Amino acid sequence: MPPQPRPRTLLAHLLVQRRWTVEDFCRHYADTAAAIGADTYGVTDRQAKRWLAGTVARPYPVARRVLEAMFGIDSDVLLSPSDRPSGRDAAFTLQRRMVPAWIPRDDGHATQVEEASPTDRRDALRLLALGPAAAELSHRIARADPDPLTLDQYEADLHHVADTYRNTPHATLAATVGTRWQTIEDVLDGRVSPRVRGRMTLLAGNFAFYLGTLAFDLADDRSARSFFHVATQHADEARDLLPTHTSTRSDVTLLAGSVAAMRSSVAYFTGAYAQAADIAAAARPDAHPFTRPILAGCEARAIALAGRPDDARTALADMQEHVWHGGIMPGPNPGGPAFVQGFLAGTLGHLGDGHTAEQHARTGLDAEIAAGPGHYVQIGGSYNTLCRAYLRRTNPEPEQAADAATRALTVLDGRPSRTVIQNAGQMWREMHARWPDLPAIRDLGEIVTVSRNALPSPRTT
Repeated sequence: MPPQPRPRTLLAHLLVQRRWTVEDFCRHYADTAAAIGADTYGVTDRQAKRWLAGTVARPYPVARRVLEAMFGIDSDVLLSPSDRPSGRDAAFTLQRRMVPAWIPRDDGHATQVEEASPTDRRDALRLLALGPAAAELSHRIARADPDPLTLDQYEADLHHVADTYRNTPHATLAATVGTRWQTIEDVLDGRVSPRVRGRMTLLAGNFAFYLGTLAFDLADDRSARSFFHVATQHADEARDLLPTHTSTRSDVTLLAGSVAAMRSSVAYFTGAYAQAADIAAAARPDAHPFTRPILAGCEARAIALAGRPDDARTALADMQEHVWHGGIMPGPNPGGPAFVQGFLAGTLGHLGDGHTAEQHARTGLDAEIAAGPGHYVQIGGSYNTLCRAYLRRTNPEPEQAADAATRALTVLDGRPSRTVIQNAGQMWREMHARWPDLPAIRDLGEIVTVSRNALPSPRTT
């Protein structure tokens, strides 16, 4: 039988000693994480194999904590090269036979001393052989941090995504954002210094947030949830790494609120209205000023459909008290005047106040067009809120509602958006059930079908 390959790390040696497979290790890791209350979702087979092979010398702090709880050994030692002797070395160690040596003295006699054993000599040679490895490690550590210009460029790229998100087709953004996120994650897998790791972790979290938002907009809720969980993990780690009372620390709060708003949106558009309201409500009190009105709006629209009209109006009042008047920041659609008018219209429409909703919808539509005629998702959403207002009037206007929903879908112009298409489709079903013979409603039904087919196949589980 051929000899088994020697474990490359102490961690790998311990798995062999315990007769654990990688699957066993992942299971014990998850159990330990749960037992100590570590904020982690476990470890994948791929990541575990990288630890065992010694290709990741410095995992995230939460992973190091779990590993040390599992084995009672410092994680740096666990992931370092194994110094356990091979089978042949063990034989020498067991013999421990010392070779006598005679050392001449000045008086002509000789003193018998014990010469180093073959095992000691072998260990010393092995230690000396680690010198080149230490030199290479030093070079890798020195090269691990991206240069300051590259780090500044990563941050500039993030702000460029924020500036252009509302004007750029989602498919175009997905390729750019995905490439940048993978690049930053690869850097974080190396020996990045603590000084740089905080900024890089925050960047990775923001790019993961945008990938989640893109997945949501393209009806891939499963991927959206995964990216939002990664973004949350990065926000938590960045909070531990970045100094307190700094501007970058407030960026962590911004990221956390942005993720909460989008998680609320995923729940809302999948019909989990109470959950959507709870997610937004929990994040709202301590939110960054940029996300405070967004979270209030998300809570209001969801809680209205959950059957709690008084709470919905309270959330709307909070939204109106915290309108964002600053510039664009990384995160969702800004909670500025156009946003506030649109969410007032949408929520009041859910509450059955079509007359007041229509006034806000028209104001919001004009403000959105003025803010950016290329903001196709926001303008399409404004037309949909106007459509709902027409339907919630005391005397509904189905033909005007159908025209508004048609405009909402037309403005997309080959750039599919799940939120616009889903809302227009829901209102078309309502109109078709009540006024099936109206030509405008039949025509809207055809446009809804074409628009739905333009979206990728949904993954909502």
